[in-house]
Amino acid sequence: MSRVDRLICHVLPKAFLMALTTGGRLAELQVVRRDRPSRVDSIFLGRLERVMPDIDAAFVDIGIGRSGFLRAADRAGLDDWPPPGAPLLVQIRSDGEGDSENGKGPRLSMNLAVSGRYLVYHPVGAGVGFSRRIEGESERDRLRGHVEGLLEGGIVLRTAASGASLEVLQADASRVMERWENIRRQAFDAQPPADLSARIRGERDPIARVLRDHGAALEEVILDDRAMARALQDEMDRNAEKIRVRWHNGPMPAFDIDDVAGQIDTALAGRIVLDSGVEVLFEPGETLCAVDVDSAAAGGRQGRAPRRPIDVNLEAAPAIAQQLRLRNIAGAVVIDFVTMRSTYDRDKVQAALAEALADDPVPTQLYGFTRLGHFELTRARRGATLKAQLEALEKSDD
Repeated sequence: MSRVDRLICHVLPKAFLMALTTGGRLAELQVVRRDRPSRVDSIFLGRLERVMPDIDAAFVDIGIGRSGFLRAADRAGLDDWPPPGAPLLVQIRSDGEGDSENGKGPRLSMNLAVSGRYLVYHPVGAGVGFSRRIEGESERDRLRGHVEGLLEGGIVLRTAASGASLEVLQADASRVMERWENIRRQAFDAQPPADLSARIRGERDPIARVLRDHGAALEEVILDDRAMARALQDEMDRNAEKIRVRWHNGPMPAFDIDDVAGQIDTALAGRIVLDSGVEVLFEPGETLCAVDVDSAAAGGRQGRAPRRPIDVNLEAAPAIAQQLRLRNIAGAVVIDFVTMRSTYDRDKVQAALAEALADDPVPTQLYGFTRLGHFELTRARRGATLKAQLEALEKSDD
């Protein structure tokens, strides 16, 4: 779970935009289409359509008009593929892409995850895991002692669980188990394909999902829709939540707060300019995004002496991490930092990049510097890029 302190919601006729900010910096923008909502994390009772032995994967009909894709690695609880027509309980890990019948379907997993505020329950998992931000063996041992035996399966403690009492964790575990039992009952009564999450209250409320995922780090929610703000405040009061809810009805747009609109414009541009004048260029492609750190633009700025490569790169690393998340760039990323000959300096830059990427809820894998001095990493795919989402929203208004 990332560190955020404010959620700003701009409501449009066909969609609403949710901006997560921390310290005034835009961390993430979620585009929620009313006509095409995201189904990520939704649980379905699907029906196996066909198996593709060459790639050890299968297509599963989940009833949304486009078959989901299930890899053998995500076939939790099964050693082999069942026969075509068999029911499978699956969860969407990433939405499909494209509007046509030839577009990609959603990626599925049978390693189901039922999320609470403090923990994530994996019914077919085992053991206790921890968020990367829960540090210290003593705290991990304390939490492990609280949750071991609470649920039959696997448990992952979220960042919000740090410092939580036994009573708080037990209450969250009870809520999660209630949701899971509800899903199991629905699956028992349903005929595949069936959308089980759609039958459970609150599962498709995007603001509720953000509060569930980030509530422990949120201080304020701002909405420019009075009815939605009032309903959310009522929900906060019922649950004794301490998050402030504010209806924005001022003369300026809601996205002028924290300069969200300006930061969105920056995220749609090909380059960003850092405080020192250093420019970072983003060149996304189909399978690879190239990032170039260009210090030439800052050279001699206002009579300053040229900066050391390590200083330039340490400034660029957190900005790159922010933009990868905000732009929702996925796949392979190659960063051309300013050349550093010292292994010590390279390690410092890699550590700074890793620390900044730790806030990203989407998994990333850092591979380090190549022989040519480029830094390589991969970021998992979670839906379309920010630019593609906003362009699709604009086309829907035509």
